[in-house]
Amino acid sequence: MPSPRPLFSLGIFSDVQYADRENLGKCHYRQSLQYLAEAIECFNRNDLLAVVNLGDIVDSNESPHLDAVLCVLGDSVHPFIHILGNHDLAGPLGRQEVASRLGITNIAGERLRRDGWRLIAIDSTEVSVASADLDGIQAKHDLAQLRRRGDPSGQHWNGRAGNSQMRQIERQLVQANNSGDRVLVLNHMVANQKSGSLRHQCWNYSDLLQMLDRNPSVAAHFNGHDHDGGFITDEQSGIHYLTLPAICDSGAGLGAHAIAHFFKDSIALEGWGRVTSRILVCRN
Repeated sequence: MPSPRPLFSLGIFSDVQYADRENLGKCHYRQSLQYLAEAIECFNRNDLLAVVNLGDIVDSNESPHLDAVLCVLGDSVHPFIHILGNHDLAGPLGRQEVASRLGITNIAGERLRRDGWRLIAIDSTEVSVASADLDGIQAKHDLAQLRRRGDPSGQHWNGRAGNSQMRQIERQLVQANNSGDRVLVLNHMVANQKSGSLRHQCWNYSDLLQMLDRNPSVAAHFNGHDHDGGFITDEQSGIHYLTLPAICDSGAGLGAHAIAHFFKDSIALEGWGRVTSRILVCRN
């Protein structure tokens, strides 16, 4: 970590996917609460502005699952910035009810502005088969089209930001360009195919990458979704793409959370467990 004091710091975790059910593969659904509690204890020992959840905090949104997670989150001394994931929309509750229970007022768009930095959230669950707020016709059309092309992102657990949302995000990125701010984009799904599995990319990854590339304010894109995690710095744009490993895959005894320290021209990621510490130097 650089020696100067950071402008501010944020805790980060992803894919708790808590559920009261038996393990499946690497997913340790019940144990994930233990590792979430360890992350909250770590964050509480540090001077943070907020804690970011990159989505899939539950495996399905039955009230007992949400209640158990919210009980652990209630021990936090810091506020939260929640991003919706596809599993958050699986279950009996609709998008708005889940968002309300998590305290989300704006699912997409600018979530934080501080010291020359902006955090802008992309909701890649907006057009998806899990979204109960839409009739599903557009999502089914998109999914069928991707599968016809043989695109690996054509999976039912993926989705995309709608066209109106994409225009909103670009307007906010242009505002950041004009004000000289740097932007960290928060998303649940993978955007860059080299930072995670092709099968976990959002459906409109190509349009999203083009939008990020043409806005020089964008410094990095953080997401979850692919439980193994991943990282790449795009050689042309200089944008850092980080996929955070999943907390629910921590059955081997290693957690998966991080603290991001923000400086004028870099982000220092301090990782615990399966998260690698690294310095992300911003493009000019």
